[in-house]
Amino acid sequence: MNNKLLALFGASLISVSSFADISITGAYEGTISNSTGASTYADDLDLTIKGRNGDTTVTATLEDMSGGQAVTSTQVYIDTKLEGINFRGGNYKGQNGNGLLQKKSAASNKMKLSTDISGVGLAVSQGSGDGNAKVDASFNVEGVSVNAQNVNNDTRFLSASAKVGAVSVDVESQEASAGKTNTAYSLGADYNGIGLTYVNVDVQDASGVTQDDGILGDISDATAGKDLYGVVASLGSDLGKVTGKYISKNDKDIYVGKLERGIWSFTATDVQDSDTTYTAKMTVTF
Repeated sequence: MNNKLLALFGASLISVSSFADISITGAYEGTISNSTGASTYADDLDLTIKGRNGDTTVTATLEDMSGGQAVTSTQVYIDTKLEGINFRGGNYKGQNGNGLLQKKSAASNKMKLSTDISGVGLAVSQGSGDGNAKVDASFNVEGVSVNAQNVNNDTRFLSASAKVGAVSVDVESQEASAGKTNTAYSLGADYNGIGLTYVNVDVQDASGVTQDDGILGDISDATAGKDLYGVVASLGSDLGKVTGKYISKNDKDIYVGKLERGIWSFTATDVQDSDTTYTAKMTVTF
């Protein structure tokens, strides 16, 4: 698609003078940590502000705020549509796949057109001032949801998800650099009220693995060529939700135990050859 047409189409959609509805949602986290005998407290506040007028929404996010710090927006963007074509423009984050391999990318100024043609989702995006367009496609085949991002580039990101009987399957793959492909998959199921998930990540190029808060926690420091896998089990109890994890990363065994009760969560993390870390966290959403 001609990049000038993409920009002109977006400009024609975003003349909005007032908003009929404004909402603010947010989450506060306060965390007490202790691994060496001296406890620390850290907190942050995330806010999302949305103004709506018909099919048009303007979103602004304020993230990782703490007392005594300057407040700046982390994302500001508009979503609107015309005749079945969706437009998003502004400074916003992106996400490759479902988060097994990578965290959300840093916000950047860009615009995107997307639509659905005969069951195939198509999106064309362009960074502001960048003459290259990025093409994404998504579709469903026999119950398998497939998403191909940046398909016109050698580093395209492929993901697929499906449910086979009682087992949920997610797969992600990206050739992060020439001849080096990172691949991750997860298998999840419920058995007698216990949620079980197995995750395996094959890291060939560590620069393409950026997830720092996924199902296995922080894997952004994973070393290429070393085993990375984990098992997660969770169940409800009278005390609250109990979760246990075993993770093998960089030739070290990691054990995590967590109890969630109301706004509180209590976690113990034991990394081989390191001190056990204890954390208590409050999470309040509104």
